[in-house]
Amino acid sequence: MKRILITGANGFIGSTLIDHALARGWEVTAGVRPSSDRSNLTGDKIQFLHLHFDNETALQRELEQAGRFDYVVHIAGTTKALKREDYFRANTEYTRRFVDILHGERLRPEKFLFLSSLAALGPVNGNERIHPGRKPAPVTAYGASKLAAEQYLERLSEFPWVALQPAGVFGPRDKDILEFIRLVNKGFEFYIGARPQNVSLIYVKDLAEMMLAALEHGVTGRKYIATDSRDYTTDDLGQAVRETLNRRTLRLRLPLSVVGVIASISETLGRWRGRMPAFNREKLNEIGEAGWWSDVSQTFEELHFTPRYDLFSGMQETVAWYREKKWI
Repeated sequence: MKRILITGANGFIGSTLIDHALARGWEVTAGVRPSSDRSNLTGDKIQFLHLHFDNETALQRELEQAGRFDYVVHIAGTTKALKREDYFRANTEYTRRFVDILHGERLRPEKFLFLSSLAALGPVNGNERIHPGRKPAPVTAYGASKLAAEQYLERLSEFPWVALQPAGVFGPRDKDILEFIRLVNKGFEFYIGARPQNVSLIYVKDLAEMMLAALEHGVTGRKYIATDSRDYTTDDLGQAVRETLNRRTLRLRLPLSVVGVIASISETLGRWRGRMPAFNREKLNEIGEAGWWSDVSQTFEELHFTPRYDLFSGMQETVAWYREKKWI
């Protein structure tokens, strides 16, 4: 039986990964903050470990008391922050601190998986594809902070790490795509720019299985792009939601200049409230770009992985879950 530690376990990706690891009969420990919402973590088979990433001494003590894990998956971080330095603290510095402790011989795992992001590579032009070996060119502070964490891992010797760089992830428990789904449910679709953006996506259950495959088959020191391999546009996303909800909608394309003003206002309100909203100028740098199609042939070959879902089948499960939980 494998013993696995998953940080960021209370989020929608982490909690889904826990479900899949438990299904394999593994001993699962959820790494969470003491204040974390545990509503996604149910069942008496989950063990909990409080991790204080902001206190190196406390973090070392907590990890030493827990003992060695066969696998460690590091998901904890932030996708929304008020300041650039906040991204680098949560996504880069805390990763470095965590790995420095695990690098010791007594705690070193069989495999360490870092959940990065396609944002660390950045978009490409038009119908080009993002390839694993391309020179990184992130367009956001979030992407740059994930890249900095990857570069730290690349400088290590004798540490068994792999990284996944997922595209847009969606599925049950996700609160970001929920806002778009609620709009479509009310009969509205809003898009950015005069033409659809090329996007790559992956359903959260497929991502969870890919993460487990990376632990079992991933080549140490390799970074794997994580998508379902299909080429989508933002129009496809709207179609999947619209068909699943069985709704007719009013579709509007907003100029980038107008959306930029909206994002700025949203961000300002978020700063007043002390919490960055999902839609902000940082995010606009990514979703305003056209080229996120990716080459995942290396991922599928080396991890022996084939996705089970596409956008449309994944959206059906997602919407069904939202309805069951009365989120829509």
